[in-house]
Amino acid sequence: MNRDIEYLYSLRKYIFAITAVFIISVVIGVFASIRDPESSLKYFEAFGESFGWIKDLDPLAIMMIIFLNNALKSLVALVLGIGLGIIPVVFISVNGIMLGMIADLVFREMGAAFVLAALLPHGIIEIPMILLSAGIGLRLGHIMYLSLKGERTDLKNELKQGIGFFMRRIVPLLLLAAVIETFITPLVISLSVLG
Repeated sequence: MNRDIEYLYSLRKYIFAITAVFIISVVIGVFASIRDPESSLKYFEAFGESFGWIKDLDPLAIMMIIFLNNALKSLVALVLGIGLGIIPVVFISVNGIMLGMIADLVFREMGAAFVLAALLPHGIIEIPMILLSAGIGLRLGHIMYLSLKGERTDLKNELKQGIGFFMRRIVPLLLLAAVIETFITPLVISLSVLG
């Protein structure tokens, strides 16, 4: 536990940087949607068509698909961060812009309460875990950059440490977020609609 807290503390500047990228991306997505609502609507419809089939599945299957999707994408962002941190930044930027666009569209259609009900219950766990994975990837990219400059680094140990932390701490919380998204978020949404 102590080791994980120390590791988390050592990630602080990378977490701060990737969180800043995420916030800026969400703001860009919101402004893009305000400027061109039709493009947002087209993207939202395409998103619905791509993932619409999931809602017809058994809730446990839905939960596992959400969990595996988030866990695999987070792991890819972490591991491919070795490529100078480019993939985690691109991954977080694209997701932030998409979230901003969808949030603005839903806000205009359904209101702020609906957006919060749809995002907060699971997002309060899921988003920090995804940002943390990308932050680890960014750190790995920085270590790779230092090693290319000729500085002494232990990239293999850094990767091992990052994956170990991911498996111990991030994966269980992503699973919890998937459970909440499948079983609790829909109830919160329905209560917000009734309210």
